[in-house]
Amino acid sequence: MKRLVCSVLFVCLLLTGCSASGEWLKEPVTFYYVRENYEKDMEQVVVPEVREAAGHREDLSYLLALYSMGPSQEDLQMLFPRNTTILPTERTQLSVELTLSENTQTMTDVDFTLASACLAMTCMELIDVQQVTVVSGDRNITIREDNLMLYNSIVQKPQEETK
Repeated sequence: MKRLVCSVLFVCLLLTGCSASGEWLKEPVTFYYVRENYEKDMEQVVVPEVREAAGHREDLSYLLALYSMGPSQEDLQMLFPRNTTILPTERTQLSVELTLSENTQTMTDVDFTLASACLAMTCMELIDVQQVTVVSGDRNITIREDNLMLYNSIVQKPQEETK
C-alpha cells in the first residue's frame, strides 16, 4: 500500500510540472551547452538544459544574456569565454544574426564552431528561425536547421580479420 501511495504521489509531481529542484517552471526555455569533458566520450556532446524565463520568454536579448552566464548544471560547460556578450544584430522572419564580443576571437576554430552550434540550437528553440549566423570579428558561421546534424547514426562495420 505504501508503494502505491508513493507511486501515485510521484506521478502527480511529474504531471504538475515540478522539476527535480522542486520548482515549478512557468515559462521554461531550453538552452544547449556542451557536456564537461566531451573530448573523452563523444557519445552525447551537446546537452539541453531547461531554465526558467518567467516574464522574459519573448525578450531575445534577455534570454541571450541569461544563456551567456553559462549552465547551472555542473556537468555542462559553455565554450565561449567568460563575459561574452551575445547581441542579436539582425533578425528576419526565418533567420537571426548574432554578434559576439571581441573576447571570442581568441577561440580555436573547433571550439568556436561547437559553441556556435550550441548557440544556434538554443536560438532555434527560443525563436522560430531556420538559420542562425554567429559573427565574431572577421569570423562567422551560418548554421541552418536542415543542415544541423543532431545525432550521428553511422555504424562502423567491424574490420575483417586478416590471416
